[in-house]
Amino acid sequence: AVVSTQSTGAHDAQVMQLVQSRSGLLSQGREGAISLWKDGRRLKTTKVESTGFCSFDIADNDRHCYVGLDERAKICCLDIDTFETIRTILPSDSNKRGLCWSLKAKENLLYLGFESGDLVVFDTRLHTRQLLDLKLHNEIITAMDVRGDQVITASPDNTIKVTSIVGVPRTSEEIPAPSDTSCPVQGQTLHTIPMKCQGTSRVAVREDNRLLAASGWDGGLRLFSRKKCNLLALVPAHDPEAICDMTLDNNHVICSGRDKKISFWTFY
Repeated sequence: AVVSTQSTGAHDAQVMQLVQSRSGLLSQGREGAISLWKDGRRLKTTKVESTGFCSFDIADNDRHCYVGLDERAKICCLDIDTFETIRTILPSDSNKRGLCWSLKAKENLLYLGFESGDLVVFDTRLHTRQLLDLKLHNEIITAMDVRGDQVITASPDNTIKVTSIVGVPRTSEEIPAPSDTSCPVQGQTLHTIPMKCQGTSRVAVREDNRLLAASGWDGGLRLFSRKKCNLLALVPAHDPEAICDMTLDNNHVICSGRDKKISFWTFY
């Protein structure tokens, strides 16, 4: 049962992301503000130069927040408790990549999807070390999820790709020095899923790694099997170009969109 409800004007523009951390609820607005909330109260807010479409992610035991900035290819790492900038991350050949459009932090790795269609992977332990640089798409990487050693990416080039990342250092001692060019990390595309709509706003893999959900720019919600990547279902969830967030949990998918709707879907 719902005991009480509360609504507040959280941001001056579209709310792009909500993430629960050990310090409280983090929200990100399209105007570049990131706020920390607890028990419905705003504890603090910081403004970063991030007014694009890249949602942030938290990592390092919920201590740090990684944000894609408006400055070409640059990523900012914030301390969640103080909102101070700890460091900035800049990939190699940054002037050729454009903006970071998608970002995921998993364990000790930071996955970045760029306007150029490149996937760049960093190890965030000890020092920020670029481990991998892959050209995956011909256009912007608009959506990304990570499950185990596989990365799922989507782009307006009408494809979703499943890429395996192997050779990742397991301990800090195995991390190559920045001067070492013989890094063993490699990536291989396992599946390419053709999309009949031009563009995907979100992709998500279920915890058991058996189901992949994708929200298209046509407003359609698509469900794929993870093993063979064949299409299982297509439902018209929202108006075209409306879906801006999606959550996949057990047998449910929740979508929210710019059409001011939240849709709940149950599948069997």
